[in-house]
Amino acid sequence: MRKYSSHSSKPSMERRRRTIRNRYSILISKVMQMKPIRINMQYFGPFENETIDFDRVRDSMFLIGGRTGSGKTMIFDAITYALYGTLSTSDRAEGSVRSQFATDDDISSIRLEFEIRGKRYTIERTLSYSKAGRKTPVPPKAVLYDASGEVLEGSINGVKQKVLDIIQLNAEQFRQILILPQGEFKRLLTSSSEQKQEILRTLFRTERFVQFEKRLNVLKKEKQAENETVEAKIEGLFNTVSGGGLPRAQTLLETDYPTFTKRVAAIRDIQSLLEAEQKRMEEGLKENRQTLETKRGQLQQKQEHNRKLQELEEIGTQLTALETEHPEIASLEASLEEYRAIKEMEYALKMEDQALRRKAEAETALSELGAQSEQVDRELEQVLLDQTALGEKGALYRKAERWLNSTERFMGDEDIAHLDEALASLNKRKQEIERENGRLSKELESVEETLASESWDRRRSDQLNEEKFQLDNEISALGQEIEEEQGNRRYDEEKARLSGEIKAIDGKREAIESAREERKKRVKSRFSAADGVHIEHLVRHLEVGRPCPVCKQNVETLPSENEYLSEAEETELKKFEADLEALFEEKDTKERRITVIEELLSGKARREVAALEASLQEKRERRTRLAEEIEADRKKFERKQQLDQRQNELNRTLADNRLEENNIRHSLSRAENRAEEFRTQSGYDKYEDFTASFKKCRQALEDYQRRVMENEKQQQNCREQKSRLEEKLAYQKEQVRTLTDEIEKAAPQIDSFTEKTGRDRAYMLSVLERTDAASVEATIKSFHSRKEVLASRRTALLETVENREFQDTGAVEDEIRQLEEKGESLTNARARMLANIEHNKETSDKMEALIEQHNEELESLHALVALVDAVSGRNEQKVSLERYVLTYYLDRILHIANVRLLEMTNHRYELRRSTSKSSRKTGLDIEVFDFYNNRPRHITSLSGGESFQAALTLALALNEALQQESGGISLDTMLIDEGFGTLDPETLDMAVNTLMELQTHGKMVGIISHVEELKERMDNILEVTAVNERSTTKFK
Repeated sequence: MRKYSSHSSKPSMERRRRTIRNRYSILISKVMQMKPIRINMQYFGPFENETIDFDRVRDSMFLIGGRTGSGKTMIFDAITYALYGTLSTSDRAEGSVRSQFATDDDISSIRLEFEIRGKRYTIERTLSYSKAGRKTPVPPKAVLYDASGEVLEGSINGVKQKVLDIIQLNAEQFRQILILPQGEFKRLLTSSSEQKQEILRTLFRTERFVQFEKRLNVLKKEKQAENETVEAKIEGLFNTVSGGGLPRAQTLLETDYPTFTKRVAAIRDIQSLLEAEQKRMEEGLKENRQTLETKRGQLQQKQEHNRKLQELEEIGTQLTALETEHPEIASLEASLEEYRAIKEMEYALKMEDQALRRKAEAETALSELGAQSEQVDRELEQVLLDQTALGEKGALYRKAERWLNSTERFMGDEDIAHLDEALASLNKRKQEIERENGRLSKELESVEETLASESWDRRRSDQLNEEKFQLDNEISALGQEIEEEQGNRRYDEEKARLSGEIKAIDGKREAIESAREERKKRVKSRFSAADGVHIEHLVRHLEVGRPCPVCKQNVETLPSENEYLSEAEETELKKFEADLEALFEEKDTKERRITVIEELLSGKARREVAALEASLQEKRERRTRLAEEIEADRKKFERKQQLDQRQNELNRTLADNRLEENNIRHSLSRAENRAEEFRTQSGYDKYEDFTASFKKCRQALEDYQRRVMENEKQQQNCREQKSRLEEKLAYQKEQVRTLTDEIEKAAPQIDSFTEKTGRDRAYMLSVLERTDAASVEATIKSFHSRKEVLASRRTALLETVENREFQDTGAVEDEIRQLEEKGESLTNARARMLANIEHNKETSDKMEALIEQHNEELESLHALVALVDAVSGRNEQKVSLERYVLTYYLDRILHIANVRLLEMTNHRYELRRSTSKSSRKTGLDIEVFDFYNNRPRHITSLSGGESFQAALTLALALNEALQQESGGISLDTMLIDEGFGTLDPETLDMAVNTLMELQTHGKMVGIISHVEELKERMDNILEVTAVNERSTTKFK
C-alpha cells in the first residue's frame, strides 16, 4: 500500500508549479491572443439592444453578476452563437434565445468583434425566427469582416468554414476548452478516448501523422503493385520466347523453372539451337541462288532474240500505215502557205473591223443622250412652278411657327394636364385633415387624463424583484443544506454498516484460524509434498557424527522414513491462508473507508432535515405570493408603457397633419398660378383642346417645310443631270469623228491586197480565226520524223539478227519458277529464324534488366512494409505513431493539471491516463487516483465540487500545454459558468488564487457565480440588471 506524506511532498509540488509558471511566463510573450473585444446583442434573450466592451477587462478576471434569470449565461451563448451558430450548451435550443418581447418586425442579431493572433475580425449573425403570415421561418444570415471592414465571407457555410480556419476549433471543442458551461464543465474530463483524440488532434495538429501513415500505406500499395507489375512483365516476356518450331526448343519452353534466372538460362539454350538451324538454312539458300542465276542467263538470251523479231514486224506495219496519211499532209501544207500570206494583213483587217463596230455604238449613244436631255428640261420647268406656289404661303406658316415655339413647354406637362384634378384633390385632402385633427385632439386629451390618474412606482418594483432574488438565494442555500445533511446521514449509515461488516469479518477470521489450527494439529509434522525432493536429497548427504550442511550441527541419528502431506491437505491449508488474506484485505479496506468518513464528518454542524424542509416550504410559499405581486406590477407597468406609446403616437400624428396642411396650402397657390399662365399663353381653357390644335398646327408646319426642302432638292438634281448629259454628248461626238478618221486611213491598204489575191475581207478574217498554224506545223513535222525513225530502226535490227526463226523458252521458265519458289521458301524460313533469334535476344536482355530492378525494389519494399507496420501499430505494442504522440501530449497535460489539483484537494486526487484493457483502443481515457484509498477511481465517481476542480485544472493545463507548443493554438480566454457554488471555502480560495495568477499573464477570465466571496475579491464586475423581462449590463 502506498503511503503519502503531505509534509514531504508539498515542497516538491511547489517546485513543479514554479517551473511550469516560469515556462508559461517565458512563452506567453511569444504567442498571439484569442480574445473577444466587443459584442452587441439585439433581441437576444433578455437583451433588447445591449453592447458589452470587453476591452475594459482585456487582461484580467471579471465576474458576471446578477439575479437568477437575468441573462448572465446568455452572454456566453451570444459569443458561441456569433462564432459557430450554436449555443454555449448543447441542451438549449436555438429558438429559445430569441427575445420573448420581440415583434415580427424586430430582428434578433449578434455582432461580435474578436482578436486572434494579432488580427481583428467582426462577425454578424441574425437568428432564424417564425413570422406571422409566413409558412417557413425567416432564414438565418451570417457575414464575416476583416479589420478594415471588407467582407471575407457572406454565406452561412462560408462563414462557418472561415471561422474554423481562423480559430482552428469547432463548436464542440470550443465549448470543452474555452467555456466551462453550466452543467457541461465535466464534458472534456469525461469524454471518450475517440472524442479526446479529435480534440487533441486539432489542438496539437497531429493530423500530419495520420496523413503520413496514409501516405505510407498508399506508397506501400504502389510499390507492391509495381513489384507485381514487374513480375508480370517478366512472366509475360518469357511467354513470348519462340522455339522456332524446333522440338528440343519447345521442350525447354514447356519446362517449369523455380526462378527467373533459370528462365534466362533456358533462353540461352534455345538461342543456341536456333542459331545452328539458321546456319544450315544459309548454306541451302546459297546453293539455290547460284543455280538460279545460271538458268536466268539462258532465258534472257532467248527472250532477246524473240523480241528483236517481234519489233521488225511492228516497224513494217507502222510504215505501211504512214503511207496512207500522205495526201492529208499535202493538203495541210497548202493551207499553211495561204495562212502565212494573209497573216501579213491581220493587224489592218482587225483594226478596221473594230473601228466600224465602235462607231455604230457611239452613234446609238448620241441618240439616247439627246432624248434624256429633253426630258430633264421639262422636269426642271415644273419644279420652278412648284417653288413659286410654296413662296406665296410662307408668311402664314412663319406665324404658326412662332405660336408653336411659345406654347411648346405646355405639351407633355402632366401637372398642367391634370391641374383641375389636382386642385380638387388638394381641397378634399385639406378638409379631411381638419376633421382628423379634431378627432385626434379629443383622443389626446383623454389619454393625458388617464396617465394623470394612473401611476407606477419603479422603486417599489425594484424592491419586489430584490426581495424575490434574496428569497431565491435563501431557497437555494436551504436546498444545499438539506442535500448536504442527507449526504451526512448516508455517511452515518455507511459507517454503521461498515462497522457491522467488520465485526462479521472478525468472526469469520476467528473461525477460519480455529479450523486452520485444528487441521495443523492433525497433520502434525508432515512435510509438504513439494519439498519432498529437496528433503530426500538432503538426507542422502547426511552422515552420523558429521555436521549438517545446512545448520552445521553434528548429526546424531538419521531420520526414518519421512511423511508428506497429501494434495488435498495442502490445498485445504492454502485455502485457509487465502481466505484469511482476503478477509484481512477486506477489513483493511472498510477500516480505511470509515477513517475517510470520519474525516469528512469531522467539524460539520448537524441539523434536523425536517426543520430545514419546513423552513424551505415556508420560503417557497412566500416566493409564490411575491411572484404574484411582481406579475401584477408588471402588468401595471405594461399598461403605462402602452399609454405613453399612444400619447407619443398621437402627438407625432398631429404634428405631421399640421405640416401636411401647410404644404397643401402652398400647393394650391402654385396650381392656381400655373392655370392662369396656361390660359394666357395658349388662348385655350381646356388642355385637351390646346393639345389637339397644337398637334394639328405642328403637323401642317412640318408638311410645308418638308415640301420646300424637297423642291430645292429636285431643282439641284435636275441641274446636275443636265450638266452630266451635256458632258456625255460632247464625248460621244468626239468618238464618232475619231473612229471615222481611223477607218478612212486603213481602207486603201486592205483594198489593194484584196484586188491582188481575189479574196474579200470576210474570207480573210475567217481564215485568220479558224487556222491553228502551230498545230498544223507540228502535225506535218511529226509525220516526216516518225517515218525517218522507223526506217532507221529497221535497218539496225536487220544487222543484229542471225536468222528469222523464234526460239522456245517454256522449259527454262519452268525450271526458274521452281528454283525461285524454293529460294523464297528458304528466305522466309531464314527471316523467321533470324526474327526469332533477335526477339529472344531482346526478350532476354529485358528480362535480365527487369530481374535486376525487381531484386533491388524487393529489398526496398520489405523495408517499407516494416516501416508501415510500425507506424500503423501492427506490431507487438499495437501503438500507432499518432496514438503514441497523443499519449505523450496527454501525459504532459495531466502532469501540469496535477500540480494544481493536488493542492486544491489536499493531495488526495491525481489525474492519470487509464491503462486498463478497455481503454487500449486509443489510450486517452482519464481516471482519478484516490490517495486516501490508494486505488484508482472512475472519473464520474467524483462529486460536483471535485469534478469542477478536476475540470478547471485540466482546462488550465491544456491551455498551458498549448502555449508551450511552438506555433500552437493560443487560448487566452476562459469563461466559467456556475461552478464555484459546489466548493467549500478553502477550495474556493485555491481556485480563485489559481485564476488570479492567469490574469497576470494576460489572460481574460470571465466567471458567472452567485458566491458572495467572489464578489468581494473581484475588481471588475459586469452587473446584469433585469427590469420587466429586459436586461442591461454595466461594469462596476
